[in-house]
Amino acid sequence: MKTTSIRRLLPLALLLSALTAAPPAIAEGGNKASSEQRAGRVTLVMPVVYATTQHSRIDPQLKNLVRYLRNLRYTGYELIDTKRVVLAPKGSDSYTLAGNRKVRLDLLSKEEKRVRVRVQITGAKGMKLLDTTIWVNRNGTFIVAGPKHKNGVLVLPLTARY
Repeated sequence: MKTTSIRRLLPLALLLSALTAAPPAIAEGGNKASSEQRAGRVTLVMPVVYATTQHSRIDPQLKNLVRYLRNLRYTGYELIDTKRVVLAPKGSDSYTLAGNRKVRLDLLSKEEKRVRVRVQITGAKGMKLLDTTIWVNRNGTFIVAGPKHKNGVLVLPLTARY
């Protein structure tokens, strides 16, 4: 093929490759928050808080939760961990808590103003410690006070964001 023929065909080849190429990655992923909303997903955030009456210190990382924690009979609160999962309705996730306990979260349903979540906590030997279904308001928090830990209990404030 002559150089002149290649020069004529090159713009056509570039145009065809542009039309048949896969869209860029950003177009696939788009805005993460909006794609999660379209898919009906909910972000569940569950801090793992050690509550005790042995002291009156409150972990500064818990400042957004103090209004909820003050309703409990404990005086000291320490953030141990924070679990964050994104689930679609009928989705579930599980993880290990302090003391070798396991938590399982099942997103049972999602409505415009609230979600229904099943919370299960099992002990180190698989014994069921808690099995409850709760309603959590959209962008609201529901306190699950859980199993004993050291000289207090674990408190699990569950927030549903969508």
